[in-house]
Amino acid sequence: MKYQNKDTPIHRISPLLKILYSIAISIFVVILKTPAQLSLLTLFVLIIFFLTKPKLNQIRVLLIVVLTIGITTILSQAIFYYFEPKTKLFTLINKDVPIIGWLTQGIYIYKEGIVYGAIQSLRIISAMFMASTIVVTTHPSDMIVALNKLRLSKSLSFVISVSIRFLPQLLDEMKRILLAIRLRGVKLRTARGSINAFRLTLSPLIINSLRRARVVALAAEVRGFSCSNHEKKNKELIVFDTLELVTIAFFIILLYVAILPFKMGLSKIPFLYNFFFSIPFTCVLFIGIRLIPRFGTATFLICGHSLFTQIVSRGINPLWWPYAIAESMMLEAYFLLTRNYLESTFSAITAGALRGLVVYLYFYYISAPFIWHKHYANWFIIGNTMQGVIGSAIGGIIGYKISRTIEKAYKYGGI
Repeated sequence: MKYQNKDTPIHRISPLLKILYSIAISIFVVILKTPAQLSLLTLFVLIIFFLTKPKLNQIRVLLIVVLTIGITTILSQAIFYYFEPKTKLFTLINKDVPIIGWLTQGIYIYKEGIVYGAIQSLRIISAMFMASTIVVTTHPSDMIVALNKLRLSKSLSFVISVSIRFLPQLLDEMKRILLAIRLRGVKLRTARGSINAFRLTLSPLIINSLRRARVVALAAEVRGFSCSNHEKKNKELIVFDTLELVTIAFFIILLYVAILPFKMGLSKIPFLYNFFFSIPFTCVLFIGIRLIPRFGTATFLICGHSLFTQIVSRGINPLWWPYAIAESMMLEAYFLLTRNYLESTFSAITAGALRGLVVYLYFYYISAPFIWHKHYANWFIIGNTMQGVIGSAIGGIIGYKISRTIEKAYKYGGI
């Protein structure tokens, strides 16, 4: 989904009102509990969406996504239903089965879980169509202006606007690098090919981004933009110079495309979703922190990435902001206490493992239950959290190793 320049009633609405609409829908998604209430909310959101006059192929894609979400959510809640009473309809794994049965106490399909999954599907579908409506009807620059009216930090606004401005260029550059890799015979649609693509793409993409960041920062300074004057230092707790802000902006884009290996093949490996999702994101995140090793970098990268992805693909949803804040504050606290900004392999492993632990425990115990009202069995949470911890630790190691090479090029290679 991306912005489409049309003349519809929804396009003509003020971006500020659209942000308020997204906040209202996000709140209703959480507080409404009955199937009738959520069905009415979903119907209302669908009517608003179809007022944007979507194309037929967009409707087709969204229908596929809706069916996928509905089926997977109903199945997951039917198996991992949390509440009582629970009526067993089918037995998948009996509790007498060695090891798996003992660990899980049996896996069953519950009647109440199917109903509960249908309710959660309505919640997710409502949020998805709300986000799609905002993304296709609001230009990203207009969204930035609206957020500024809500007193968004000017430094963060600058970072997000630069990220949006250069996203197409960075995606084009990534496509050229991937084309060169494919011409060398690397098959990208396999798990091994995805790993090779990530390894071969990341370094040149980051180095070229750092070169472009210097040019953009110089152009911004020439036009009178500066974050280094004394007045701003007195007013703001965290102050970055222009080059650092532009570099952070490019790393926000890189975080946005960091899950490329996952989308291109690693997602096909069953039961290891969190493991393969964590590796590339943590890797890119830690490279950015190592290149700008100071307080506030993790916060700008993580919170900026969260806001950026909402603007360009998911729609504004403040309910997910605490998720990003919790992740960034944990890393900031670790760096402050250790006074070590990923300067060793041990620091990278520890910070990565802590990130995975906080992110996935927060998601499964706070975000999923209170935003989506989705509950999971403890054994499922422990297994997936361990995947996230190990994946984040591995991503931290890879990021540390790659950042050493990039750091040398950054200092001595004329970047």
